[in-house]
Amino acid sequence: MSDQLGLLLRHAELNVIEFDMNRRTEMRTINRTLPWYVMSYHKQGTAKLRVGEECYTITPGTVICIPPNVMHDHYKETQEETEFLWWHFTFEIAGVMDAMKMIRIPYVFKLHNSLYFEKVFMEFLDSTAQKRSLPSSILEHAKSLELLYIILDSAIGKSDGSKSNNNQSEGFLELLARIVQSPENHISLNSLSEELHLHPTYISNRFKELFGKSPLQVQREMKIQRAKMLLETSELSITEIAQSLGFSEIQNFTRLFKSYVGVSPTQFRNLNRRWRV
Repeated sequence: MSDQLGLLLRHAELNVIEFDMNRRTEMRTINRTLPWYVMSYHKQGTAKLRVGEECYTITPGTVICIPPNVMHDHYKETQEETEFLWWHFTFEIAGVMDAMKMIRIPYVFKLHNSLYFEKVFMEFLDSTAQKRSLPSSILEHAKSLELLYIILDSAIGKSDGSKSNNNQSEGFLELLARIVQSPENHISLNSLSEELHLHPTYISNRFKELFGKSPLQVQREMKIQRAKMLLETSELSITEIAQSLGFSEIQNFTRLFKSYVGVSPTQFRNLNRRWRV
């Protein structure tokens, strides 16, 4: 894994939506599409997975990983009991970038160490069953990250789509890392074209192909997320926040913020404070 990708993943936040473990003799989930990642580990028994025209036979020790908004069928053709551990989650950078998209793991793959995964999953379940406290919340988050580590450790490198370690792709990763670390710094497609020696349109299209959004879109959304955080947690004035994000004119900041959030920065701050009281 490149240094840039490792840095980006350290900025990502894991959010587990729901989870459980089930045993079934019948299963027929057809045309399912969810707005988050669907991950299922099969501990016992067999099942089928269909994504598009591809159909996979799922055996013990296999992980299914379906990205958001991808239609799929998950079903059984036998009456044997199938046991599986599953969770739905997002893994995003500042609520803007899908970090998993940068890794491009396959829909189906085998774990290197199934027993390790099963042990950590049960520890994760135990941590969620404890009374809500700071220590139990930290343990729950730590175990969810450990689960993700186990999965990614087995998945990375198994998909042709993840083999993007050529010089050009590394350049785009470096660009994304720069935006994530310092969204306030000015960038333009023309300046990036001179830097990367590539056509501006190609830069925008290729970046979007790799990461789902253009570089300018990522930068704008990163600025908005940081502005929301500062409006919620700091006493900085609207002008100071705008300047910290690289805006020379407060009107430009206000216009961009309202186009994304639906209200002005002042209205957002006042609404947030009202709900906190």
